[in-house]
Amino acid sequence: MPLTRGRRITIRVLLGVATLLTIAAIFALWANRQVLNSDNWSETSVALLRDETIRTQVSAYLVDQAYSNVDVAGQLASSLPPQLAPLAGPAAGALRNLALRVSDEALSRPRVQELWKQANRLTAQQFENIATGDSKAITQNGNAVVLDLRVILVDLVQRLGLPQTLVGKIPPDAGRIKIMSANQVSGLQDAVSAVSGLAVVLPALALALMALAVYLAAGIRRRTLMWAGIDLVIAGSIVLIGRNLGGQALINSLVASDAVRPAGNNVWAIGTGMLQDIAQATIVLAIPALFAAWLAGPTAAATSARRWMAPALRDRPGAVYAGAAALVLLIVAWGPIHATRLVIPVLLFFALVMLGVRVLRRQVEEEFPQTELQRLVGLHERGSITDEEFATQKTALANGGART
Repeated sequence: MPLTRGRRITIRVLLGVATLLTIAAIFALWANRQVLNSDNWSETSVALLRDETIRTQVSAYLVDQAYSNVDVAGQLASSLPPQLAPLAGPAAGALRNLALRVSDEALSRPRVQELWKQANRLTAQQFENIATGDSKAITQNGNAVVLDLRVILVDLVQRLGLPQTLVGKIPPDAGRIKIMSANQVSGLQDAVSAVSGLAVVLPALALALMALAVYLAAGIRRRTLMWAGIDLVIAGSIVLIGRNLGGQALINSLVASDAVRPAGNNVWAIGTGMLQDIAQATIVLAIPALFAAWLAGPTAAATSARRWMAPALRDRPGAVYAGAAALVLLIVAWGPIHATRLVIPVLLFFALVMLGVRVLRRQVEEEFPQTELQRLVGLHERGSITDEEFATQKTALANGGART
């Protein structure tokens, strides 16, 4: 029975809204898992520091902070004989170049990277507490949220072999990077309260709308399922394209110096790596739907594939389900994307594959029904009948066919 015009429009609207919700869901999931998760952000911060371009800029910042807060030239002048005091300035400049190398080497060491990780974890936890309204230390009238690198700055000064008296003169606010101003707290809390709920609601709602569209599309469900898969690919692709274009625009607006721009690009790439993983997982999630829609289609290739698979699908369902499960396990073991290493996406992918196998079996059973001889062979192969019974019944079928 053909669909009415109203139902066709409803199906298209459902798929369109589901696509938009999927795009929003990807960003909501990323914000919830990356921005509002101190553990994930601290791990990301280590990845940032391991990037050579970013590490070079952090080293330059620490050395600038050291020279801004410590009178290196004055200390050298006081340590040199009076006649050599004029050399204190050039010596301090030479020591600055050494400090850059020492700082870069120090930041590549596990102990200093752990200090960096802990500093970022504390800042991320502070950010999360403020965003959720759980912070007692900082309010809208309090201080800004900062990344405190003072402990790494002190470590650098000590590595340069400068006197301990200079270390003690480093101000408490040296090496502090402002992340967020106090007057931004209110807007942040409003955004986070929305994101926290949407990270759960949006993915479920998007999938529910797609499922409803397929359910309503009686007579054209295969085509609707294919469009649902295409919409998932479109949503994931839009996010990936937006990540690249948006990152360039953001870096251009925030970074004024061309020398710092490569580091800014790397920060964006690493910091939004989880966003890329979620978008790619969305595209991968579409593969079972697209493959199922193609395999159930009327093309000659799909029909030939179903005919070739019919004996196994119809007569050996246990082996078919086991093979499909093994395929999913191989993909999980391979781990091509981050989502294949997470429990919920893997379970969802597994469920879709099993559902697809079930639907395909039903179609094959209707399209290529089992003959009596095939049923008899299947019983014999499974050991349900003996060799003598198989031979007797096969002969009876042959004689009956001949008489017919």
